[in-house]
Amino acid sequence: MERVKLGRSGLEVTKIGFGGIPIQRLPEQNAMEVIKSALERGINWIDTANAYGNSEERIGKVIQSFRREEFLLFTKGAGKDPETIEKQIELSLKRLNVDYIDLYQFHLVPDRETWQRMVDNGTVERVLAYKKQGRLRHVGATAHKLEAALATIEHPEIEVLQFPLNFIMTDDGLKALEASIKVDAGFIAMKPFGGGELDDAPCCIRFLLQYPEVVTDPGFESVEQVEKVLSLCEEGAPLSERDRAKIEKYKEDVGTRFCRRCGYCSPCEHGVDIIPLMTMESMIKRFPAETVLNGDQSRAVESHENCTDCGECEEKCPYELPIRERMKAGVEMFRELKSRFNRRYA
Repeated sequence: MERVKLGRSGLEVTKIGFGGIPIQRLPEQNAMEVIKSALERGINWIDTANAYGNSEERIGKVIQSFRREEFLLFTKGAGKDPETIEKQIELSLKRLNVDYIDLYQFHLVPDRETWQRMVDNGTVERVLAYKKQGRLRHVGATAHKLEAALATIEHPEIEVLQFPLNFIMTDDGLKALEASIKVDAGFIAMKPFGGGELDDAPCCIRFLLQYPEVVTDPGFESVEQVEKVLSLCEEGAPLSERDRAKIEKYKEDVGTRFCRRCGYCSPCEHGVDIIPLMTMESMIKRFPAETVLNGDQSRAVESHENCTDCGECEEKCPYELPIRERMKAGVEMFRELKSRFNRRYA
C-alpha cells in the first residue's frame, strides 16, 4: 500500500490507518481479529484515544505479537490542565503496553480561547516534556471547529492535524487542509464516512484519495470491511462521473440533516446542549450503549427540557438544518436505547 509522509513529523504512513472507535463495541475476540487483520494486511498505523473505552487495552494486547517497528501508534488525551493530561498519557502508555507513543494528539480542542489557556497553563508544555523524554515521539491536535484547528497548527510544535473531511464536510475541511499544507503539518481526515452517515465506501475513499497529502483512519468492525477499504485504496481508481453524480445526490439527501459540528448554533441561551442531540444517531451507531447512556448525550437529553422551541439555533445554522426536529429525534433515540438497555439487563 502507498505510504506518504505525515507532514514535517516525517512519519511514513499508509494512506489508510486503523480507527479505534468501533472495536469497543465488538466482542473482544472479534475486535482483536479485526486489529490483527489490518496490521497483517499492511496498515501501519493505529489511531485511538484515552476516551475510547477499552480500545487502547485491546490494541495493546494485539500488538504484542508484532515487532514494534512494524507499526505506529497514535492516541489522544482531552486533558486541559497539566495534571490531567499527564494522567491520561501515563494511562495510555500502560493500556497500550508500550514504552512510547508515535503521535500524541490533544483531543477535540474546542476553540482558540481554550487552546490558548492550555498553552498558558502548562498543558502543552507538559506534553512536550514527554516528547523530550522520548515517550511521545510527535505531537498533534484534533478539532471539529476550523478556528480551533487553525489555532493549534499555529503552534510550532503541532506537527499533525486531525480534522473532519469527507465529501459532505468540505467547506471547513478543505480550508483546514490548505492551512496544514502551508505549515507542513500532516493531515488526517477524520470521519471519512461521516460518523456512519455515509455508507458508500467507494465514493468516500475515492474522494479522499484525490488529495495526495491526506490520510484517513476509518473504523472497522469486521475483517471484511478491512478488505473492502484496502482493496479500494489499492485499486486507486479516481472518482468517476457516476461517483460524482452519487455524491451530488448524497449532498441533496444527507446534507439537509447532516450536522457538521461547526458549533455556530451554540451556545443556546436556554442551556440546551445542541450538538450531542444532533449527532445522537452517529454516536449510537459507533459507541457502546454504556458510553452513550452515561456521557454527554445523557446530559444533553436532560438539557433539552429547557428548550422553548424559539428557533434561534436554526437561524444561526449556516446549513439551514432543522435543528429542533433533529434534537427531538435525538431525545427519542436516546430513550429507545435506554429502554432496550434496561430490558436487556433487567
